[in-house]
Amino acid sequence: MITLYELPWSHYCEKVRLALAWQGVRWRSVSCNAFSKAEIHAVADGVPVPRHAFPAIRDEATGALVFESTPILDYLEARFPDAPRLFPGDAANRAAIRARLIEFDTLLGIAARRVAYTQVILECPALLPQLFLGRVAGGVFTRPGLRWLAGHSLGLLLTKRFAFHRSEAMGLYEALEHYLLALADALHTREFVVGEAFSAADLALAAQLRPLLIVPCFAEHPGLQPLFARQRRVFEQLGASAQFPYQTAVDAARRRRAPVRRRLRVIDGALPMALSPGQMLAGNDQCPVWTWSMLLYPWHYCVGLRRNKARRTQACAVYR
Repeated sequence: MITLYELPWSHYCEKVRLALAWQGVRWRSVSCNAFSKAEIHAVADGVPVPRHAFPAIRDEATGALVFESTPILDYLEARFPDAPRLFPGDAANRAAIRARLIEFDTLLGIAARRVAYTQVILECPALLPQLFLGRVAGGVFTRPGLRWLAGHSLGLLLTKRFAFHRSEAMGLYEALEHYLLALADALHTREFVVGEAFSAADLALAAQLRPLLIVPCFAEHPGLQPLFARQRRVFEQLGASAQFPYQTAVDAARRRRAPVRRRLRVIDGALPMALSPGQMLAGNDQCPVWTWSMLLYPWHYCVGLRRNKARRTQACAVYR
């Protein structure tokens, strides 16, 4: 039995869930406290728990505790040789799959997390306590009254942690659009992301696209619909949820108020992370929170995060 320690809304955790579903391995999920990681510490048995602990798996048969989504997939591939392959084909094909995993985790996954969290903060910050604080103090911070304050407090902390306010200045949306359009073009005639068989690269792409489903400028982009259609096929094949609870909450918020859209720009942009030759693990963009610069973040949160954005019912020539 494999135990997956996860944050249920994380697209990195979903990547592992899809891999377990593809292999047909018996597993169970443990939803964890995002801050204390108490559930992992309880079974670590002296194994150091990294700062970026999710996802993690514990193999009840071997006692192994493995962190990070791509090492977990490597472990599952070796541990269950009779299961459907995550890394099929010859050595060159397996290396290409592994390279795609690092690319999607580093370039797509980090950028998608930035723009999706920003969308949640702008449209329904009261959702954040449900994601992060539902297991803290008996869920008191998810109750009406405290939920609004806790949501904006978490939004401020997340903005500091991931520098969401810098996305517009660095042209992140434009850079991510360019990356995705190039990816859609490259995969246009291909059934699978790598080689001639379904692999970890296919399920990783589907998982890392998940956050963009709540961001109108990507979810509604005509040129990106083939990528989302590919994603839906993977979700259907592996029995993944069509909608996460945060997607449902955002949809409900949009029935009350128009979604937040971006003013279109023609600029050169940059993704927040870059790939290095031979990179074996995904990059990470987390920054320290409790530094003196936190004093500036109420301004960044209230003004910088909202720059170039407005509520619009429909896309138009100016806003998308």
